[in-house]
Amino acid sequence: MASDELVSQFMAFSGSSDVDVAKNYLEMSGNNVETAVGLFMEHNAAGGGGGGAGAAAGFGAPGGDLGDIRAPDETRTMRLMDDGTGGHVAGAGGMAAMLAHDPQYRVMYEMMEEQLSRSAFAPQAAVDARRAVNEAAARGSGDDDDEAEDYKYDDDDDDENMEDDEPPAPPRLEDMFSPPTRLMHKAGGFQGARQVAKDSKRWLLVNIQKDSEFSSHALNRDVWRNDLVENLIREGFIFWQEMDVSPEGSQYVQRYHVYDFPHIAIIDPRTARLMWKKEGWTQQNPITAETFAEMAMDFCSRNSFDRPPQAPRPPGAKAPPVKEKPVYELTEDEQLQAAMRASMEDVSAPANEEGDNEVECLGTKDEMMEEDSKPPAQPSFIDELLKVVVEDEPVKGARMQLRMPDGKRVVRRFNPTDPVKIIYAFLAQSNDEVKGGREFNLMAGYPPKDLWPDVDKTVEECGLSGQAITVRWKD
Repeated sequence: MASDELVSQFMAFSGSSDVDVAKNYLEMSGNNVETAVGLFMEHNAAGGGGGGAGAAAGFGAPGGDLGDIRAPDETRTMRLMDDGTGGHVAGAGGMAAMLAHDPQYRVMYEMMEEQLSRSAFAPQAAVDARRAVNEAAARGSGDDDDEAEDYKYDDDDDDENMEDDEPPAPPRLEDMFSPPTRLMHKAGGFQGARQVAKDSKRWLLVNIQKDSEFSSHALNRDVWRNDLVENLIREGFIFWQEMDVSPEGSQYVQRYHVYDFPHIAIIDPRTARLMWKKEGWTQQNPITAETFAEMAMDFCSRNSFDRPPQAPRPPGAKAPPVKEKPVYELTEDEQLQAAMRASMEDVSAPANEEGDNEVECLGTKDEMMEEDSKPPAQPSFIDELLKVVVEDEPVKGARMQLRMPDGKRVVRRFNPTDPVKIIYAFLAQSNDEVKGGREFNLMAGYPPKDLWPDVDKTVEECGLSGQAITVRWKD
């Protein structure tokens, strides 16, 4: 949300008297005043200059009488337009360089100077406004404070030295919101990207954008240019981006029933099956670089090319029935739960047969004695974890995030010298489903790796500090 100071600066520089317009342009430019003003100027120039008259009226004296207003002060104009020959002021040289480099800043400056000359601002307010423009230009030039203090022009320097001293160009709006061409696959359209993903054993990441939706352009600026997101895409995905009105894009929209934009999806290149998608972007539920990176890592931990692909199910087809395990393959806890379910069914079932009160003995007396003489069953994996002593959470230690299967997040610290088995024991003793005998795996790292082989190693040896650990059910 733009602060009142930024809104005031935008309105002073752009000539707009609409607070909502100022907030919208600041929000689109990431609260960068010069970028927001430049975007406002470009928009008004493309729309026929509709904001020029209103801007001048908004900054005019009360009543609209401009006859008594003096002409612009040339001395002040020269101070703001200082060419740097006497310039030890940090922003002046930067302002001159910006005006010489980009016509957009020159137009913005001239309009501001004209509005200040016609306004009823106090002299100090005018000086403050000019100082804000100089500081903005100095920031946009890319020079630090030390370089700005020593920035001078020398008439005796040759052209080569002048080129070396020229500050770098500020980023343009079209570059900030342009598609991430470094990540995109271009050749062959959707089918070409799918074939490359299939051959390289990587998932196909699809992004369909709509030019009229600002969220599509913001996705290019805020998500696809993030370093972490870029690394994740290069490691595990082939990225294909298209506009919804292009031939390839419209064909994809019809095939996969896209309803909102921007559309992000992950496709299994082996079967062209849609495995995950996210459509639309609101201020309440935005797509950020952090949320996408978390989703991508979670997806890769749950899916692997080592497993056979799941064929798309025809519309209306029922899921195959779940095949129950034989009794001899069940664990002791599963057999106990099955027996409890069977007893509950027997109690609820009506008695319709004679001899319901009779008890049937299974096996002979010798067999029953032999069964009693068998050694007790070994404790299960969960039983062992429930007996492990888990100390209280330390004030300082290795901090990690545990992502539960239901989507919840648990953040906890462990001692760096604790064995990894302590993490298993903590989950077993704090989760009701695990207490009931449900077994699980812990996956960490990228690509995700099962932690059970390293259960006797310490947290520090496995490098788990600051890691996100995914909890997955075995069944």
